[in-house]
Amino acid sequence: MSRLVALLIITLVLSAPAAAHEHTPRTPTPAPTPNPSAVTDDNGWVRFNSDLGRFTVLMPEIPTDKTETTQSEHGPYTTHLFIVKNSDNVYLIGWVDYDPSFNFNRQSEMEANRDNFVKGIKATLVSTRPLQIDGYSALEFVAETSDRVFKSRVYMVGRRPYQIVVGYPKDAPDPAIVNKFFSSFKVRVN
Repeated sequence: MSRLVALLIITLVLSAPAAAHEHTPRTPTPAPTPNPSAVTDDNGWVRFNSDLGRFTVLMPEIPTDKTETTQSEHGPYTTHLFIVKNSDNVYLIGWVDYDPSFNFNRQSEMEANRDNFVKGIKATLVSTRPLQIDGYSALEFVAETSDRVFKSRVYMVGRRPYQIVVGYPKDAPDPAIVNKFFSSFKVRVN
């Protein structure tokens, strides 16, 4: 049941066919209305707040969102995804809410998200490392295709895996933008 955020990201953003898996077809679920605040810096980035997702993040604009609920042998699960694409970069935040009766291994869940994301975009894993960020277990990794670099973090907050990704052209890295996006992502526990 793991790897759902990565598969949804691959399907929606990169338009690559996702690998078949054991789940039944997804049913779209109405997504919550984003709760943006005013522009927060000179570059026009906005602070995006998701009450349902229990996070805030700076993004170049208010993201589009997609929510889908899927039935599985382990009960239903809901995948949430927020996306911003501009001329050069892609910014993604996603999380999964599993059926409360479904038990999974937290470390395996993070690794599966990483591995399936890399496989789904037909990239090469360049680096990976475990982290503790704001007290949460996380896995940070970098993957490359022939023309793009993808930096991602997978967090485990309670029973909820989050994945954040920024993709940018290999020939135009902007570490300040990547760091701004990653360092601004804050999860709240309610």
